[in-house]
Amino acid sequence: MAQSEHSPLLTPVDGNAMQDPSTDLPGFVANQIEQQDHLLDIEQGQRYSSISKNSISSETACENGGGDSGTGAGSAEFHLPSSRILLIMLSMFLGIFLAALDGTIVSTLLTHIGSEFNSLDKASWIATSYLLSSSTCQPLYGKLSDHLGRKPLLVFSNAVFAVGCLICGLSTSLWAVVAGRFISGIGGCGLTSLASMVMSDLVPLRDRAVYQGLCNFVFGLGTASGGLVGAYFRDWRLAFILQCPVSVLSGTLIVAYLELPPRASAGNKGCWSARLRKLDWAGAASLIVFLLLFMLTSSMGGSDVAYRSRLFAAMCAATLVFGALFVYVELRVAADPVLPVSFLRDRSVLGSSLANWFCMMSLMTTNFYLPVYWSSVLGMKPTDVGKRAMPSFFSVAFGSLGAGLYMKRTGRYYYFLLAFCALAVAGQLRIALITPQMPVWQQYMLQVVPGFGVSVLITVTLLAMIAAVPHEHHAATTSISYAFRSTGATLGVSVGAAVFRSSLTSLLDANVMRFASDRHSEHELRHIIASAARSSDWVHRSAPLFVRATLLECYHFASRATFNFCLATMALAALSCCFIKEHKLHTSIKRGS
Repeated sequence: MAQSEHSPLLTPVDGNAMQDPSTDLPGFVANQIEQQDHLLDIEQGQRYSSISKNSISSETACENGGGDSGTGAGSAEFHLPSSRILLIMLSMFLGIFLAALDGTIVSTLLTHIGSEFNSLDKASWIATSYLLSSSTCQPLYGKLSDHLGRKPLLVFSNAVFAVGCLICGLSTSLWAVVAGRFISGIGGCGLTSLASMVMSDLVPLRDRAVYQGLCNFVFGLGTASGGLVGAYFRDWRLAFILQCPVSVLSGTLIVAYLELPPRASAGNKGCWSARLRKLDWAGAASLIVFLLLFMLTSSMGGSDVAYRSRLFAAMCAATLVFGALFVYVELRVAADPVLPVSFLRDRSVLGSSLANWFCMMSLMTTNFYLPVYWSSVLGMKPTDVGKRAMPSFFSVAFGSLGAGLYMKRTGRYYYFLLAFCALAVAGQLRIALITPQMPVWQQYMLQVVPGFGVSVLITVTLLAMIAAVPHEHHAATTSISYAFRSTGATLGVSVGAAVFRSSLTSLLDANVMRFASDRHSEHELRHIIASAARSSDWVHRSAPLFVRATLLECYHFASRATFNFCLATMALAALSCCFIKEHKLHTSIKRGS
């Protein structure tokens, strides 16, 4: 094994030898490069140290208060038996699987829930409420867990998720289900983000790549299984209630087995009052309001609220005001920012964040509108649409795992990342060139290629962000990643919807009105346009035969316009990855100082 991180990387005995056998550069020049990198690491640590100087100091009056298990002084390297780490990971993977499963189960149950309460037109709020709470709370878990502890917040997340599911299962109205989903979102986002942070606490970056791949594999498996599990339950209430004991089991295993190193608990020493006083309440409040406004504006714009209305303009203005307020608080006011935006000055953090932002725009819009294409243009049934989505879930899962294994073996990631970015762009290009005459086997494989590229991008960029900052900031950096992902996904679907609606409207006007004649009045054609814009089912079942092919062609080209937007954002994600600087993936938790 290579020598310890705490010993000098270079020895004066042999100027032609490299102490790190993983370095491919030979001789004296390599030694000079290694010395320079070592000095840059020291400078980087000094640059980031001012951000956390208050987060790792405890109140003297409460100095003997408890933290996470494993607190205490000592500079020795923290090690847990492999069996213990496996139990910890399994307990967290259980929560990750549950969170992923829950999302796709709900998507299959929306129609049943809305129909039971005679509120099918409002059923979308069941999904929207979960998205609002999870996207808003997820970025907060990083700094909160630094101060309050990973273990307490993991237990809290499992408990809140279970309570939300129980409320949904016992609901007597649609709005009670919406409230339960909002509560579940608060816990569900913690299950995924905190698990990622605990991995960084327990395993070195080099090994963490594999665990992150496994994490994404489990998430993909849960996502792929959700539709099947949802179809199995005829009683939608039972689908929610049965998630409660699984969540309780995950929380119980975490209480029993999770142990964190002293370094991971340095910021949550002291009594609870002292920890709460150190929190950046102004930053947290402004971030919550900003994200809520951002999500609502993105989701409601163009559908519930007209783009040209005063209300939409006011919502946009309020979003910008609270966004600017949040940035000001984090840069100028907060001693220990809840989401340190100053990290974005680092090219790797900024490049990775933008890559996640654009990538999620492309991914979520494609995942939403490719099924629309299958059902509207080709008239497929929901079961056939679901079958064509299945292979992509497994490509995402295995792509993440493969990326983790590659980084563990080589310790490299930059050119590997760029290669798979190119693969993702190529796959998205094929989707943008979709035609109704595409062979069936290509329909099943259409999302497989970009799925591999996207999974590698998401896995590698998270590790690149964590490697770019000192270890004590990995939780806050992870929160930045999740913040960009959630806002990118929401904005992408919103912009994609706007592109689709505007393209479809203009195409229908241009092509259907050409049939105006003595046989087909303008009033009749306007009715056809309005009906076709509202429902693709109407096109297949009730549209007049003389115009049906034209209507389907309009849906085809409107979808192509949306997929072109997805291609552009994926290309921007690949371009953002070019700005990432490759850092060393250390083989010990405590990196070289």
